Amino acid sequence: MKVLYITQGFPANSMVGGQISSYYRIVQLVRAGHDVTALCLVPKGNALTNSLELEELCRVVPVRDVPRTTALRLALGLFDRLPWPIRRYSSRAAARTAAELAGSFSPDLVVFNSLHSAPLLPAVRAASRAPCLLFSPNVQSTIMRLFAAHQSGPLARLYAWDQAQKTREYESAHAGRFDAVCVYSRTDADGLSELAPDAAIEIVPMALDIDAMGKPAAPDFDLLLTGSFEWRPNVDSLTWFIREIHPRILERRPGTTVRVVGPGSDKLRDQLASPGVMFEGRVDDIAPYFRSTRLLLVPLRIGSGIRVKIVQAFGARVPVVSTAKGCEGLEVDTGKHLMVADEPTEFAAMVAELLDDTDMRNRLAREGRALAERMHDALATDRPFVRVCEKLGGSPD
Repeated sequence: MKVLYITQGFPANSMVGGQISSYYRIVQLVRAGHDVTALCLVPKGNALTNSLELEELCRVVPVRDVPRTTALRLALGLFDRLPWPIRRYSSRAAARTAAELAGSFSPDLVVFNSLHSAPLLPAVRAASRAPCLLFSPNVQSTIMRLFAAHQSGPLARLYAWDQAQKTREYESAHAGRFDAVCVYSRTDADGLSELAPDAAIEIVPMALDIDAMGKPAAPDFDLLLTGSFEWRPNVDSLTWFIREIHPRILERRPGTTVRVVGPGSDKLRDQLASPGVMFEGRVDDIAPYFRSTRLLLVPLRIGSGIRVKIVQAFGARVPVVSTAKGCEGLEVDTGKHLMVADEPTEFAAMVAELLDDTDMRNRLAREGRALAERMHDALATDRPFVRVCEKLGGSPD
């Protein structure tokens, strides 16, 4: 089966959650024997990832004209019918390249990796009769709505609500135009069904290389927070942790050490400086940090879909403390696979207790690993995402 895979940036097994999960969708297709061409919509200037790893898997066709987000472009978004995150990826060059690829090598299936690439659907439809699948790793309008609810300033809140409403309208109007839509969880399936009742929705679990982080080493710091801190929900998460949770941890357990790792985190160093917290910024390899921490923290308040970092931690046998929103969509039991707390005092108390309880950490690590092996292994024989693609693309079983 020939697959045209349209995505944002260069999928890679690095440290940006969306790029990692996208990379392993392509890995699954290639390991199943399918021929993949990746059309990558890449921001101008330096991208978060490069194409080298992806080129080892498949043909890569970049379109390097995605504009950077600026204050002016955000302001002009008030007068645009499309929300800015969608408008960024709707260039004529991208549509033209998508149409050329769809028409030239006659794919059996076209995969659109998230709602952001949906503006290219008309161009693909005009050039090819191939079925089109939307992978929706989250309900985008849910993220925008939660982001708006957490804005403190009136102007920021007004702008965020405007973008949230436009995103909701766009998602509602376009999700049903695809031949199928894949989501990670029942929560997202229900949310998307409410927006687009005609959408043909399939639930497939997130799949990664669960051994990619390696085996735990002797811990040399206590707490890890990771992700792309150029994504606003992660900035909110980190800010909330530093200002509300971290001081309560230090009250209970002075000297607790924290590493904040990911693109953009170094830019927040001065703003969020706190005792025992090191802001590492972007690193070439996140695996050593997973191997060397006692706990992964996911104090997320804004989001949808599933957190790649939690599945990575399960694979790496690292215990997790998360908010309910942070672990939403995962089939986990609180107290068995991870610990959940939503209030700063409760979250801090849970972290302090786990840091002092090796037996509890070990038990969580074992159960998290077992869950990852059962449900989230991209290299396993059973690949639900591939099954959906093959059914849609007409590939024989």
